[in-house]
Amino acid sequence: MRVKKGVNLPRPDVIEVNERHRTRDHDRDAVQSTVTETEDLAMSNGIRTRQNVAGMTSDHPTLAAYRTAVREMKNLPESDPRNWRRQAQIHFNGCPHGNWFFLPWHRKYILDFERICRNLSGDQSFALPYWNWTRTRSIPAPFWEGTLRDTTRAIGPNAEISGQFVGQSVIDSALSQSSFELFGSFRPDGQNNTDPVWQRTGGGKALLERTPHDQVHVWINGNMVTLMSPLDPIFWLHHCNIDRLWAEWNSRGHTNTSSPLWRDFTLRPFNTLVRDLQSITQLGYTYSSLAQTRLAEAPEEMPPLLERATESFDLVEPQVASLGQEVSFTVETPESPLPLAAEARFARSVAEDGGPKVLAFVRGVEPPEDQQVTVNVFLNCPYLTAETPVSDPHFVGDFTFFGLHEHGDEEDEHDMKQSFAFDITKTVDRLRALEPDLESQLTVQLMPVPLEGRDVAPQQFGIEGVEIVYI
Repeated sequence: MRVKKGVNLPRPDVIEVNERHRTRDHDRDAVQSTVTETEDLAMSNGIRTRQNVAGMTSDHPTLAAYRTAVREMKNLPESDPRNWRRQAQIHFNGCPHGNWFFLPWHRKYILDFERICRNLSGDQSFALPYWNWTRTRSIPAPFWEGTLRDTTRAIGPNAEISGQFVGQSVIDSALSQSSFELFGSFRPDGQNNTDPVWQRTGGGKALLERTPHDQVHVWINGNMVTLMSPLDPIFWLHHCNIDRLWAEWNSRGHTNTSSPLWRDFTLRPFNTLVRDLQSITQLGYTYSSLAQTRLAEAPEEMPPLLERATESFDLVEPQVASLGQEVSFTVETPESPLPLAAEARFARSVAEDGGPKVLAFVRGVEPPEDQQVTVNVFLNCPYLTAETPVSDPHFVGDFTFFGLHEHGDEEDEHDMKQSFAFDITKTVDRLRALEPDLESQLTVQLMPVPLEGRDVAPQQFGIEGVEIVYI
């Protein structure tokens, strides 16, 4: 066991450049084919509005154009970069997950795909619709017919995803975060420059990515649980909704990180700077659900969130988790879990991030063989069992396993381990009244359970440890 106390500094990890992380020629061709020399990111003929797919029938003009485009892509030879599988391979080869490039990379990815749809459908007014799974818990009916149906799904047309994963309270919690990293996932561990290697280096999945995003992928299963998930036509509407929530978050006055490590990063294979993907109206679109699309001015440059930590307590004690069995990590925290904002080293930035915070990171989580597992996370719960409800005051959040078991190469082994971030400030505040000695230790408890309604064989997976951070 190793226990480390001190301020969290960028990890000195030595990340070797992996060929799989580098841009591949055919991906670059696929991207370049979607943008003509005369076409600019901002549309000269106005702004298109992406609509909610709910209520659209199969013959709705938007879905008719989408179906035509998908059919045409599937019929194209694989030598054509617009081919359906070639488009999915862009995701397989380059998508970042578990770091702060997750949102901008997928924004550019679906923007280029939308342009292909316009060209192949012949409908120049086409705008990709979004699937708001918070309001419509089932996959929309037109996606169970013909070209838009994916036969690999593990669910049926009447299946509904649990509100634990996509309910309004989950979305409200994500949208209320004032720090970009607590909304859109964390800086890659150790990133100190804009080298391409950081695009797929893990940092920590925050609420939006680890719960609604990942859980929808795993719930649908089949192609959607893999990094080839764009093979399922519902993928694009799922990510359109994730993008909509980012736009909604910005419209509420929240600013993206001002760090040049994020803003000045060039996303591959698009060869596009992150900073150029922040304003959706400049990119030529908006969402029907947005009352306004203002993008708040970025504040003066501030360090990434974890560099503003006042204290961190790191417990490295590798354990093996099993379905239905609690795994706990008790971290000694002699200082108050809720330090005063005035004591923060970056008092101004702490205020802008919504006040002092207590964060918990579950580090080095390896995937189980069957990814249809949800890990419910609790804090200092003396009576925890597999049946303890998520309505319990000790509940912190959950995570699952998306896009794993796809690389057999030893060099890719680090990609198999993920970190998950939780803002436990409100939970700590709630429990202080129940537990007088909460100031001295925090016990992070993990309870793995099968995804509801799934027949999952006994599973085991490793966890390296946890970290408690005061901001």
